[in-house]
Amino acid sequence: MPFVFEPTAIPNLVRIRPHLFEDDRGVYLKHYERDIYVQHGITCLFTESSDLYTQKGALRGLHYQTEQSQAKLIRVISGAVYDVAVDLRSESATFGCYHTELMRAHEQKVLFIPEGFAHGYIALEEHTIFSYQCSGTYLPQASGGIRWDDPELSIPWPLRKYGIEHVIATTKDMQWPTLSEYCRRNGITGNRR
Repeated sequence: MPFVFEPTAIPNLVRIRPHLFEDDRGVYLKHYERDIYVQHGITCLFTESSDLYTQKGALRGLHYQTEQSQAKLIRVISGAVYDVAVDLRSESATFGCYHTELMRAHEQKVLFIPEGFAHGYIALEEHTIFSYQCSGTYLPQASGGIRWDDPELSIPWPLRKYGIEHVIATTKDMQWPTLSEYCRRNGITGNRR
């Protein structure tokens, strides 16, 4: 099966079905090939790759970088996550809108999140392995976040559905500002959602 690129409701945020070949020996899965991605408008250079080993109920996000924003190519190797990307591109018609994606290892899908988004996820199963590639360079001094449970965003995190009674997160992740506070701090006005 060749690569399939599926646009989402948010411009430039793309769901990708990887190249897959299966036979009696097992499965060959290719989740990235630069030339094919470029043909589909994804031209950034991925410069780092990381895997996160996560327990059920662990939350990371919603993180962004104020300088040299990073694009991400994400997938789940084991387990499942509920993934969220919030458009923070101030000139975007979808500024303040979010995209959610249930990502399970057996589905083998990939999500491309362009520069200018806040991103986060919660692990829905024990022993979840979340893998991502990033463009650019991580700059800790330029990192920030949007509150994962911002009442204005009202992201439908499926905690009850997956039996998550307690979210595991850092104090920092629990105390990020809301989207409205982010806008005030950054002088962003106008059309929001």
